[in-house]
Amino acid sequence: MTETVVIIVLVFAAILFVGVAIYWAYVADKKRTEAFADKAADLGLTFMPAGGEALLSRFGGFKLFSTGRARKLKNVIEGDAGDVAITIFDYQYTTGSGKHQQTHNQTVVSLRSALLACPDFRMRPEGFFDKVGSAMGFQDIDFDSHPEFSKLFVLQGSNEEAIRNYFKPTLLEFFETKKGISLEAHRDTMFFYTARTRAKADQIKDLLSDAYEVYGVLTES
Repeated sequence: MTETVVIIVLVFAAILFVGVAIYWAYVADKKRTEAFADKAADLGLTFMPAGGEALLSRFGGFKLFSTGRARKLKNVIEGDAGDVAITIFDYQYTTGSGKHQQTHNQTVVSLRSALLACPDFRMRPEGFFDKVGSAMGFQDIDFDSHPEFSKLFVLQGSNEEAIRNYFKPTLLEFFETKKGISLEAHRDTMFFYTARTRAKADQIKDLLSDAYEVYGVLTES
């Protein structure tokens, strides 16, 4: 077999491999959409396979939706439960470029209610580089009275005094039991998710239940 033939075979194999990968990704994505549609029906909520620009525009003021590029919402489940407006969706965005480009995916629960009265805050798990950043002066609101919370989470927001007043001991102690979650809230709206984690359709009910648990503690704070 000549070198030219070998190159042709390798190129063809690479193209075939990419084509098969794209096909199976399409099939998996289609099955996920169908499963989310079924789960929405089970919950008595509405379903939209694509979220569109309207939701991104509505959520645009939140940090989660101002990071990165190529932002997409899909598999959107929406509805009302009493005083709470529910939105559940897959959210995707891209950061970096070239070899450092990363696409992030997570399933997010948004709850909106007049019973929420939150200051503007963002909370996420704390990593090694966050500790370095904190030492360099980047914002991370810590509580001397609750070192475990301060070790687990980075807490940020535009009004530190309001956040400190809002995060009462009962709230700090609650979040000490919720390692790994991310939360963003402002006024009547909160977003609950685990970064870079997409829930399966059969996990949606539990994810919503977890979000409601956080909502309940926030409304009592």
